[in-house]
Amino acid sequence: MTIAAIYGRKSLFTGKGESIKNQIEACKEYAQKRNWDVIEYYDEGFSGKDTDRPGFQKLLLDIDKKNINHVIFYKLDRISRKMLDILEFIEKTNNQGIGFISITENFDTTTPLGRAMVHIAATFAQLEREMLQQRVRDNMIRLARTGRWLGGVTPTGYEAKQVRYLDENGRTKYKYALSDIPHELNAVEIIFEQYLESKSLGRVEKYLKKQNIKSKNDKYFRKQTIKSILTNPVYIKADSRAYKYFRDLNMDIANQLHEFDGIHGVLTYNKNIIRKGHTNEIRNYNEWILSVGDHNGIIESKKWINVQKVLSRNEYKHPRQNSSCISLLSGLLFCRCGAAMKVKHGRLNKKTGTKTFYYYCPNKLTNQSCSQKNIRGDIVDQFVFTALKKLSFRQDEIFKKLNEVESRFFQLRSIKNHEKPELESQIIAKEATAQRLIIQLESELSELVRRRIVDRIEVIENEIKEYELKLHQISCSFSNSKLKEIQLNIIKEKLIRSSILFDVISDHSMKKMMIEKMIKKVVCNNEELEIFLIDD
Repeated sequence: MTIAAIYGRKSLFTGKGESIKNQIEACKEYAQKRNWDVIEYYDEGFSGKDTDRPGFQKLLLDIDKKNINHVIFYKLDRISRKMLDILEFIEKTNNQGIGFISITENFDTTTPLGRAMVHIAATFAQLEREMLQQRVRDNMIRLARTGRWLGGVTPTGYEAKQVRYLDENGRTKYKYALSDIPHELNAVEIIFEQYLESKSLGRVEKYLKKQNIKSKNDKYFRKQTIKSILTNPVYIKADSRAYKYFRDLNMDIANQLHEFDGIHGVLTYNKNIIRKGHTNEIRNYNEWILSVGDHNGIIESKKWINVQKVLSRNEYKHPRQNSSCISLLSGLLFCRCGAAMKVKHGRLNKKTGTKTFYYYCPNKLTNQSCSQKNIRGDIVDQFVFTALKKLSFRQDEIFKKLNEVESRFFQLRSIKNHEKPELESQIIAKEATAQRLIIQLESELSELVRRRIVDRIEVIENEIKEYELKLHQISCSFSNSKLKEIQLNIIKEKLIRSSILFDVISDHSMKKMMIEKMIKKVVCNNEELEIFLIDD
């Protein structure tokens, strides 16, 4: 008796197109013509990005048990979208003497030609995703060479205007370019001058406020905004010195050296990772695409580069301290006005070699009215820790709470793991959308529409990376869960050795972990603290 295994897979739960049922029926028809008995395996709602799918894993198990003679697929990509996975599966079936058949693509590994064709098809499946990404980048570089503004928030000092130009065939075209806003550019020049003079973002911020110099949004400049202006290459005059500087940073420069004329500024593309609901992240320099723009640069390259050196030195001298490694209540302490209180550091104590830190309300630094005083961090932390210590918890109650925490943690991990199929299906859908947009971009004549398509492609690419990041985080959560489990076990072991929990915890991270598991939040009303426990 000849037994054929039939496998079907679909990324989304839908009854349209090549549904699971359609795939299975087509494969059964193929088997029935050969009088083979069939066993059905399928996975619906699972991406082909990897082979960690229940139906597919059951198929692999039956292959190892030598329960089947042939494996039938509707299409090759039902196995996986990765060439390595496909080749490994083919090798596995060949080693077991099992025939591998793809009915749509007419692949049959029981023949030498069939095995060769499967290898070729798998190679092209692997290349498809890489080619998609490369085409997006190639189109971006081609558009970057034109010096046009491709959209987004315009930098301080410029606005985007549509301009008319003639292409290489003498036809009238339109594109967007940056146009000067003189009074804003004057503010930018002042920022560069003041920073080189004071070498301090804080002093520049105070100077601008004192001179009543405001941003394009009619607000006072904050340090972060000042820094983003100082580091933005849009203001540099593109000359040979600038070319060498950016080349040494391994940026992808779209222009030749002779096009750096010392007059125009530069534009950067593929600079930010844009994620909805998150602050934009800056990519590595070697991922940036840089081009000479149509707008005028206003800062001499020597001055602009000197500013970057000063910023770099200051960053090295004053690295950002991780407040969560110092304070126990970061993320838990709130001002009476509702804002989460932040941490800032005082002066270094030469005797102890440590810095005093304070909790402060960020609303005090904005136009919002808040009279909350800054409070000593070490004193508040110790007060809250002592208050928890005085709570008359019995050991069995603490064990119960720890077990509840542990149960909730592993439940959360399970929920995250179930998010994987949905994320993978979203990635497949986004990739398909990007592919269609690239095809549309290659045939579109309207400059305005082309610009919008490029913007949309970049957003989709960033969304794909966001989904891939989430998948990576879910994978990492398994490693983190082991660490959390170890930490919980350590706490339990210390409970067994001592009847007073807080007396045995001296490690800062253990204290912080225990506080986070017991406290929902702490509200500060000047010098009064109100502690809200979890499950209160």
